[in-house]
Amino acid sequence: MGYMRSIKKMLTWLSPRKIFIPVQRKIEKEWTGSDYGGFYVHLPVLNEESVVLSFGVGEDVSFDRQLIESRQLKIYAFDPTPGVEKFVQSFQDETDNFHFLPVGLGVKDREEWFYPPENPEHISGSVVPKDATRAKAFPVQMKTLSTIVSEARIDRFDLLKLDIEGAEYEVIPQILNNGFKPLQILVEVHPDLFSDGRKRTRKLVKLLNENGYQIFGVSNTCRELSFIRL
Repeated sequence: MGYMRSIKKMLTWLSPRKIFIPVQRKIEKEWTGSDYGGFYVHLPVLNEESVVLSFGVGEDVSFDRQLIESRQLKIYAFDPTPGVEKFVQSFQDETDNFHFLPVGLGVKDREEWFYPPENPEHISGSVVPKDATRAKAFPVQMKTLSTIVSEARIDRFDLLKLDIEGAEYEVIPQILNNGFKPLQILVEVHPDLFSDGRKRTRKLVKLLNENGYQIFGVSNTCRELSFIRL
């Protein structure tokens, strides 16, 4: 099992604009959510008093559902993609611990063009321009983390999950610069969206390390990275 995992990571590292990411800190971790929408989480530090900000929902609330069921914590979820709000409504009706807002996370409070995925079976869009779907781009409301927590009256949060389709390279530096330092930051990186994707990813990991975060979990694809600050 461990051997095959290493082979998968090595193949990812060898493929264009992908990158191999090593674990920097060995602590207890549990994969939370589906294979598609999950991340490694350090669960012992989370409880019913914890607050999670989950950016990028799409059509998979398995991560949010599992965290709520296992830790009875509160989750604020965000996604500007049309159709997501309707998709999550049934789950939102099930529990008082899940709150959804149809906005995206950006570096400015403004409308931005959202480019749909090339695969029509997928739903997650991106602010990163794509020639193949440029004609189908549509405007969505983006807000900074400072604005979002202020408007939602969120005093503190313990875990930040970011699946924001390439925007992480600009958003995370701003988040750290503004003084937000939750205990855990889970981020899906997208080096394949940029010609210098490996460089951007290494720079992002270095920045998080400099701010006291270490990687404790890496998915088989090396795209879902889990950081902790202890």
